[in-house]
Amino acid sequence: MIQMLERSAHPPDPTYTWAPNLFAAMVDEVDYPMLLVTCGMQLMYANKAARRCLEGLRIFRLVAGGLRLLRSADQSAVSRAVEAACLRGLRGYVQVAREPDGGDALAVVPQRGRDGIDAALLMLSRAVVCDKLPMAAYARNHGLTASEARVLEALCAGHSVAAIARVHGVTVSTVRTQVSSLRAKTGTKSIDDLLLKVAVLPPLTHALQAGCLQAA
Repeated sequence: MIQMLERSAHPPDPTYTWAPNLFAAMVDEVDYPMLLVTCGMQLMYANKAARRCLEGLRIFRLVAGGLRLLRSADQSAVSRAVEAACLRGLRGYVQVAREPDGGDALAVVPQRGRDGIDAALLMLSRAVVCDKLPMAAYARNHGLTASEARVLEALCAGHSVAAIARVHGVTVSTVRTQVSSLRAKTGTKSIDDLLLKVAVLPPLTHALQAGCLQAA
């Protein structure tokens, strides 16, 4: 990830000194699991979201500093993609298993530093469309009531109006009225338009623990 900054078309002002701890904290705010690995799949860095994945053993784990996928087929596919990224500069996606809820796409992006070290940045998608913290901030900024916020959260989770009414113990017409109010307050024309706005909200993460996970 540091290599990505170094290759930027607009490098930082040379009079500015990058603070490693500040940079690590900044990457920890990104709500996508991000891991930097060598060509041999040794882990160099993992942000907060990636560390949660490692701790939960849902996609991969660490063995002697090396990144290991839960399925051998995934291990082979990701290893090939990482090698292609490091040696040939190729980027792409690899479909991997995510327990217990199916699969996920893993992006593999080549990284090359000024010191000549080749690495690959691995990125996974977010676990949910929008986490509770940015959802709460969005609801507060648009003056949503508590019930409207709950309806919005349920819509983002993929529930239908009928299902929301059943869970909340209200009539379907009540939920439809709340959805109409949601559209009016957020300036959206439809539920799809509203969900699209929520889906692209920048992440807001909770207070993070200090430090970062690095290979020993």
